[in-house]
Amino acid sequence: MNNATPALLAFLLVLSVPLATVAAGEPAGGADDGSPAVVQQQVSPLLVQAEVTNSTNRLQLTGDVRSGYTEYRPGLGMALASADDGLRIDHQQYAIVGKEFESASDEKRAAMLQTAYEQLMQRANELEQRERAAVSAHAAGELSTAGLLQTLLRNHNEAAVLSERLDELYVRSNRVSEYSISKRQIRADTLTFGFHQTPLRETITQGTQTPIDGHHDVSVSTSQNGYSLSLISGDRYVVETVRFDNRDRTAPDRFASLEEALEHSRSLYPWTDEHKQGLSFEDNSQTPENYYWTEFGHTQGRLEVYLDGGTGEVFREIQVLTASSLPQTDRAVGPWIGDGLNMTMNKTARTGPVEVTVTDQETNEPVDAAITFDGVEVGRTGDDGTLWVIPLIGSHELEAKTASGTVNATVTR
Repeated sequence: MNNATPALLAFLLVLSVPLATVAAGEPAGGADDGSPAVVQQQVSPLLVQAEVTNSTNRLQLTGDVRSGYTEYRPGLGMALASADDGLRIDHQQYAIVGKEFESASDEKRAAMLQTAYEQLMQRANELEQRERAAVSAHAAGELSTAGLLQTLLRNHNEAAVLSERLDELYVRSNRVSEYSISKRQIRADTLTFGFHQTPLRETITQGTQTPIDGHHDVSVSTSQNGYSLSLISGDRYVVETVRFDNRDRTAPDRFASLEEALEHSRSLYPWTDEHKQGLSFEDNSQTPENYYWTEFGHTQGRLEVYLDGGTGEVFREIQVLTASSLPQTDRAVGPWIGDGLNMTMNKTARTGPVEVTVTDQETNEPVDAAITFDGVEVGRTGDDGTLWVIPLIGSHELEAKTASGTVNATVTR
């Protein structure tokens, strides 16, 4: 328990520059059960909190990491699972606060609302347990990459339904004199459901609403301690990383004050703090979840940090970055030459995206080529001959292919 001043207990807007909005998504899409989880391998341990020069630091996985691409397309199975989840939630809530609610006494209404609220919180715990079990199974090689992504997207859809039912309970609670749910508690619970409603998952579900063309190539990495998902959508690089071992809701809050927790969050991302264009901070240390949430808007994009009160470590991190704004670590790698084509690659820091460029050997003009990593097509270079892609951890075969020829290279991250 901290001794934060009341003025800072609520949502704290330090600077007035507005931040990007994280939209809640409607259930949509599903996994292509037949699509291949194409590339997987074991690699050596990574750093915990990687420092990045001239950009935002990145939360990293530790231990043996399993990494792979998967192509995600709409699927009937996922749609049915999400619809079933929504129906079960609605049925359970109706059974508690249904038709008898209007005619009940305030005392009985209060009991109904509390039971319904506790049920929603229980479902929230079940989402987290489902996530952890799927990640652990994937890291152990017992679940496919497509299967893991399907589970996480199912959580995304179910969390949206739970959040809607929570809002309804809050509205009902305002009509009962002997019961209330505070706005602060609602805000904290909404953020908890937001654990599963991330920009990356929202991008996938929105993109797969087009049955024919909608798909995303998602880079997935897991260890027994957590997972990381990333994708490129145009020039937008989106990554979410979760560390289960940095989470301990049962431990007492280690921060003496709200200000100390905020300063600790800022100290973990010094470049981001220096280049911030807006900062929001929220204290949820006095709820059962016991965490602090910080959101930075900065010159390269946006960063969300979830700081555990018990461990004092970041347990969830979301980054939405403009790929072309990221500093490149070296001069262009290559050129690789083959069949009349030249291919080069510009790297960004750590496991960030790389920009692949393909040109004609004779004219040096850009060439539209299909780009593959280990045989998985991750996009086309288009008229300007360039494409941002996310390379997997380890060594992999990069290929550019046109109607007239191909060029290959082995790249290592």
